[in-house]
Amino acid sequence: MAKDLNRDDWLKAARMALLKGGVEAVRVEKLARNLHVTKGSFYWHFKDREELLEILLREWERELLKDIIPRLKGRRGPKALRLLLRLMVKRAPLSEVGILPSDAAVFTWASMSPDVARRVHRAERKRVELLTRIIGDLERTEIVYLVWLGFVARGQRVPSSRKVFPQIVRAMLKLFPAGGQRRHAKRKA
Repeated sequence: MAKDLNRDDWLKAARMALLKGGVEAVRVEKLARNLHVTKGSFYWHFKDREELLEILLREWERELLKDIIPRLKGRRGPKALRLLLRLMVKRAPLSEVGILPSDAAVFTWASMSPDVARRVHRAERKRVELLTRIIGDLERTEIVYLVWLGFVARGQRVPSSRKVFPQIVRAMLKLFPAGGQRRHAKRKA
């Protein structure tokens, strides 16, 4: 297998280790053991563990710009939000098997590292800015983002809860009128 093992195999194994055991589980020897290869195979693809960790964080940071925004093609409003949420429904299971970066893994890592926390905070600001452009107001953006964060956190503790994400998405979409017009309640002075 060592001959056929490539950089993506190592990254997938590292994503899974980060998700299942945190940053301390992303160790060259442990990854090699799980992949049934020698540590030498790792060093063929990466300079060291620090480079691997940097790549994991960087791919998570770039996911929004590289994978999500291009698919939205500048759309705004409820249709764009529906598209974004459909993408999230499709992507969530892929992060649970190490194919894509995991928010849960990176958020846990950020809770243990001030440097990672700063980068995650910067990336989250970009996410919230994108959602605000799509949704049109910060209040509903915060609701959508906090629902996502709750889903991510609960999914770590109760993996079976991940199955209900499509239903959660349908419930969230009810917060947004189909015509895209937000109804404002009249305020009493």
